[in-house]
Formats: sequence, C-alpha cells, structure tokens
Amino acid sequence: MATSERAYRSLLRAYPRGLRDEYGGEMVRCFRDLCREELEDDGGGLGLAALWARTLPELLYTALKERSTMLTGNAYRSVVAVALATAFVLLIPLLTAPAWNLADFVFAGALIFGTGLTYVLVARKAGNIAYRAAVGVALAAAFLLVWVNAAVGITDSDADLMFLWVPAVGIIGAIIARFQPRGMARAMFAMALAQALVAVIALIAGIVPAYNSAFEVLGITGFYVALFVGSALLFRHAARGRTPAGAGPEG
Repeated sequence: MATSERAYRSLLRAYPRGLRDEYGGEMVRCFRDLCREELEDDGGGLGLAALWARTLPELLYTALKERSTMLTGNAYRSVVAVALATAFVLLIPLLTAPAWNLADFVFAGALIFGTGLTYVLVARKAGNIAYRAAVGVALAAAFLLVWVNAAVGITDSDADLMFLWVPAVGIIGAIIARFQPRGMARAMFAMALAQALVAVIALIAGIVPAYNSAFEVLGITGFYVALFVGSALLFRHAARGRTPAGAGPEG
C-alpha cells in the first residue's frame, strides 16, 4: 500500500500545481482509504490491481482535462496564432512548389508549428527581453539546422544525421536547467560545442564527399556555432537581470 501511495503522489504531478496544492492531500488520503478497503476485502493484491485499473485512466483523463482548461485567454490565442501562421507559411510551397508531397507538408508543418509553439510556451511569460531574444535565436538556429539538413544537408553525407543530436543536446540541457537563464546559457554553449564536434569528426573520418570542401563544411558549421554562442551570451545577459517569471516548469 505504501508503494501504491508513493506512485499515486508522483502521478498527481500531472495536475496543475494550484489544483494539486489545494486538493492533493485530500486525494492522497482518499486513495489510501480505498487501498486499505481493497486489501481488507480481497486479502491480497488483486483488489489493489483492480483499484489501479480504475484509478489510472480516470486520473490521466482528469489531469489532461484540467491542463487543457489552462489554455485560455492569451495562451489560447497564442496557440491559435501559431497555427494560423503555420498554415499561412505552408501556403507558399503549396502555390510555388508543386513537387512537395504530403510527407513534405506534414514535416514542414510540424517543424514550423513546434518551433513557434515552443517559443510561445517558453518565452511568453518572460519579462526579460534578453531572455526572449535568446530563446528566439536558439529556436531559429535549431529550426534552420533541422530544415537545411532535411533539404540539402550540411556535409551531404551520412554525417548529416549526427547533426540531429545538436537539438537533442539543447532539449536535454534546457530540461536539466529548468529553463533558468544561467543553465540555458550552458546548454547553448554545449550545443555550439556539439555542432563543432560533429563537423570535425566528419572531416577527420573522411565522411564528407570530395566535392564538399572542408572550408564549406566549416563555414556552415561556424554559422550555426555563432548563433548558438550568441544565444548563450544573451541568456548570460538575462541571468544578470531579473529571472524571467514562469521560465521554469509549472510542475
């Protein structure tokens, strides 16, 4: 029963923080009583398993419902604005690039919408202009990196797949940093280092085709490195000022 209670407490983090703070204790006590009743009636773990089978879907459904109600007002309008902007951008290739297929539009739409929505969710509550600019530069660099890799590639070889680890480094670093500016600066420096290392490894290993000169690869790589370093410096500048409200996760 103690293990079930700990697991239930962890799952309550799916609810918004305000609701969890107000009703979390009562919900845990109610769940504890239900566990005790199931164990006393069943005399074993079957009743507890049945309780989890009923509780888990309901908990996840209500948590998602409560989270969805938070997307109101300015947040909801921002999401709609990002969706409309994505649709507008996709009109350009729809009218000018007949060679695009459905997969191309799905990939482009997901990339554009995901980048825009990430900016809205991360930067919309930030009162620090430097923080917003840093987020914008980082997302623009990651967007261009993924887009160019998918379209033409940087090295025009299998090494291009390794560049996809660069955004992954940023995502992991941002989560570890809890989106606070000092930690985000370190994450951006790590992305710049990862970008440079992939290019150097590809050149040393001879993966780059002969018709792609080292100067071209290093030049393109330097462009992305400069963007990530610029973002890191902006985050560092933001850290000297007021920490942006709501930059961390809501819980």
